[in-house]
Amino acid sequence: MNGRRTLPTCLAAAALLLAAGGVSAENAAYKCGSATYSDVACSGGQVVGPQGHRATNRSQAVPQDRATIARRATLTEEERAECRTLDVKKAEQEKELKAKGDGVTLQDEMPLVFTKKRLRELRC
Repeated sequence: MNGRRTLPTCLAAAALLLAAGGVSAENAAYKCGSATYSDVACSGGQVVGPQGHRATNRSQAVPQDRATIARRATLTEEERAECRTLDVKKAEQEKELKAKGDGVTLQDEMPLVFTKKRLRELRC
């Protein structure tokens, strides 16, 4: 294809799209019955057209561990509270072990092992 032919074709297509008018949030559809839809409001009709732009807060962190959230949803409130407590305890114990460096002994690691074991038992 020739470059000279494509530019006018693209411009013509763009002009047609602008002339036809795109779908906007102002255009609404109404459900007037069980299987009847209209672009004009009807008595007892419900708006089913575009609902407008959905805003997203991008500054808020997305929960990445959805599997953990799903598992904990099945637990009782007491078990979820214990899971949260154990999460904090585990983070503190890991921080302490990291601070000790290479001088960590088996006795130093045992509290962390028990915390992880309890997390597994609860299925946190």
